[in-house]
Amino acid sequence: MTLQAWARWLRTVRHLQAEQAAWRLARVLTRNWPERLPHLSCAPATRAAFPGLPLLHRPKPQGAACLDHLRHGRIELLHQCFDLDPSAPDWRLGARQTQRLETITLHYHAWLYELLLAARERPAHSAQAIQTAEGLLDSWLRQCDLDAPGSRDLAWNSFAIATRLTWWLRALPLSTDALKDRMLSSAYRQAAYLHAHLEWDLRGNHLLRDAVGLAWAGRFFEDREAQRWLETASRLALEQVQEQVLPDGGHFERSPMYHLHVMEDVLHLALLIPEPSVGVRLRAAWGRMAEFAAWIRHSDGAVALFNDGGFNGACSPEAMLTVGAAALGLSVDARSRQGGRHFKDVGLLVWHGSPWSVFFDAGDIGPDYQPGHAHADTLALEVSYQGTRLFVDPGTYGYDHDARRRYDRSTAAHNTVCVDDQDSSEVWHIFRVGRRAKVLGVEAHFGADGFSAEADHDGYAHLEGRPRHFRRVEVRAEADLSVRDRIEGTGRHRVEGGWLLAPEWQASPTPGGWEVVNGALRVAVRLDGPDGVRLSTAEAAYHPEYGLEHRTVRLQWAWEGELPFGLTTRVEPS
Repeated sequence: MTLQAWARWLRTVRHLQAEQAAWRLARVLTRNWPERLPHLSCAPATRAAFPGLPLLHRPKPQGAACLDHLRHGRIELLHQCFDLDPSAPDWRLGARQTQRLETITLHYHAWLYELLLAARERPAHSAQAIQTAEGLLDSWLRQCDLDAPGSRDLAWNSFAIATRLTWWLRALPLSTDALKDRMLSSAYRQAAYLHAHLEWDLRGNHLLRDAVGLAWAGRFFEDREAQRWLETASRLALEQVQEQVLPDGGHFERSPMYHLHVMEDVLHLALLIPEPSVGVRLRAAWGRMAEFAAWIRHSDGAVALFNDGGFNGACSPEAMLTVGAAALGLSVDARSRQGGRHFKDVGLLVWHGSPWSVFFDAGDIGPDYQPGHAHADTLALEVSYQGTRLFVDPGTYGYDHDARRRYDRSTAAHNTVCVDDQDSSEVWHIFRVGRRAKVLGVEAHFGADGFSAEADHDGYAHLEGRPRHFRRVEVRAEADLSVRDRIEGTGRHRVEGGWLLAPEWQASPTPGGWEVVNGALRVAVRLDGPDGVRLSTAEAAYHPEYGLEHRTVRLQWAWEGELPFGLTTRVEPS
């Protein structure tokens, strides 16, 4: 490892909590130790009554489509299709270098629930659906046992177990007697393993999902071990909700998609944990999160895509706010918000009005000890015009260590400013971050006819001349959107920025900018800066869903010279 790599590694790990480092070391040292888990001679005892939990979304492929795919020996997960022959399935065990997210999704077993549901949806194919489900589950139980080589990498990953338990226990009422006993025995062992391998090294949303898995198992099974799982879930739920749900209702990892994930997990915990005082506190936290979720929707109803996330990664905000609130007995206004809001703890400014919806990322990238889902997007914008997305975040394609992951996290891919080809935060590998940009000052003013906000960050202060990016955003109702960028500092630097268009828009150059058209919708993008600013367009990638790539256009500008530098972008309705 080079000296530069060592320095980056130290800048990364110095933010970890001592407890995280200790748990990570223990996990590495004990990785191949034999596990002492219960081997049951008969199916474990279960409770006669189990709480009914709402299903906020069904995964793809759904029921009949899932069966049709498997009839042809394949399965499609997150837009990626790979072989899964029911007669000899490949469970993709061991450490994976490609399609890691798709592989762990395979081990969530949502497809098992969908196969069993297909037996109800398509009575004529019921026998085939049941036979396929039984065959695949039998294969998984034999080939993916805890002691099978490579099973601990992803098949018995704690997050995967916690998620799988929720789908298995949902699927049990749909399954045959031949399936039930084997599923129950395995689910019991998986819950025991999960209880012994909570993700204290990762923390964040992983710990809450671990708590959900334990709560499902703790409420379903009935013995002393199950009671221990339920007690652990209760303790984890209270501790982690207090830590992870910020006072303004946002989730501390600053990803709108993961915000919905955590809302669903808090919903399940509130319904599963029988202690009334715990339920009261979880419902209160969920209510705060619901208000945040109502604001972070674009006009199309889907969330903004800051940091990691995709539209296919969680349920819709509408389902969360309506179905979730009804299940919890809460009164939540699920209507789209109007006007402006500054979520100071998250660091997000939002404006909804005519014709603009604007999201301004003016906060820290995430918790210092777990920024794994962060992008180097400080002071980035997402914008909708007349109910249609205009300037978009690049999104997230997957979690492999590859060029797409590098692109999705880079500053140059986002609607912000890049200095000297450097990222504003030092994102590297898949989930790591070294040096982190800090937002140093935020001011916002909201009125009936628009808003203005400004902020700056120090993400480039390590460069010669200590460049510092200031951004001011102004919106006027029924008028233009203005973005003023200023780079303070000294010395000669290269400064670049731009705007990633939603794929439905086309751009043509005009003097000092572009005309941007989407059917009957038109806006003019005008740039006002010093001599030497070069304008161009380039083909770029847009990843609105995991595993899905659209080609689109990025409007680009670049300048090189002595700081300070300033440039104003005006987006004018035509």
